Amino acid sequence: MSAESNPRPPARIEHVGAGRVRARVKREARSAPAMAELQVKLGQHAAVGRVEVNPQSGSVLVFGADARELKSALYQFLDLVEEAGPTGMDTVGVEMAVGLVGEIDRKLRRHTGGWVSLRWAVPASFVALGLRQLLRQGFTLGTIPWYVLLYYGVDSFLKLYPEHAPVPPRRARAAVATPPEDGRRRSARPRAEASPR
Repeated sequence: MSAESNPRPPARIEHVGAGRVRARVKREARSAPAMAELQVKLGQHAAVGRVEVNPQSGSVLVFGADARELKSALYQFLDLVEEAGPTGMDTVGVEMAVGLVGEIDRKLRRHTGGWVSLRWAVPASFVALGLRQLLRQGFTLGTIPWYVLLYYGVDSFLKLYPEHAPVPPRRARAAVATPPEDGRRRSARPRAEASPR
């Protein structure tokens, strides 16, 4: 196929991080065959270790050792449009918020001799409020239901302590990330070898 008959899909860079870059393909170019072709092409690039695409959202996530090389690979296969406005503003805001929370956490630990940390105080507060609501109102739907507060408590704990978050088994993650090329389901059990008689 010529380059004219199959132009590069328009997209924009959404996130650049250590070892990964995410781009978002414009809605009109998100067909499943086009996204699958893009995944194959990007997967063959030397700088790209792994590619994940989502035709519904238009997300293209590439993994590799060097983010600059990954961005270069995306430029090779996508028509990347630069967004207007200052670059890095969303990152600066996140970094400021994380820095502020980190500073508050350090001060709290220093003043309490290391006994109290925001990493467990925030989830514990949500859980305590949830239990309080449960005891006061029972299983009714009040202003803030007890189960919402319990959810926030557990969710914030898992986000603040990602090392304790459940992780799917490696085999399941690999099967989700890379479906079989022929479209058939494969059994999780390996086939038994035929023994010679």
